[in-house]
Amino acid sequence: MSFIPMGMFLAGGAVLGFTTWLLDGILDEFISSGISETGDVYSFIMFIWTGVIVAYVVFGGLWAIRKYNEKEYGGL
Repeated sequence: MSFIPMGMFLAGGAVLGFTTWLLDGILDEFISSGISETGDVYSFIMFIWTGVIVAYVVFGGLWAIRKYNEKEYGGL
């Protein structure tokens, strides 16, 4: 059984995690410098970003499971 599909799924999760960490750090700097404050737009963007992460976990997980059912990986 190959680890490539699971590696691809985990690499995508790592990219999403790094992006979340980076954007959170940038937001903290904006708030501490007084340039921007959180509000309705921030909440809306956080809902969208959380939805992106949840959709990736759900549909990416399904993709990884289906990938292992293909002939290339022997099927179940």
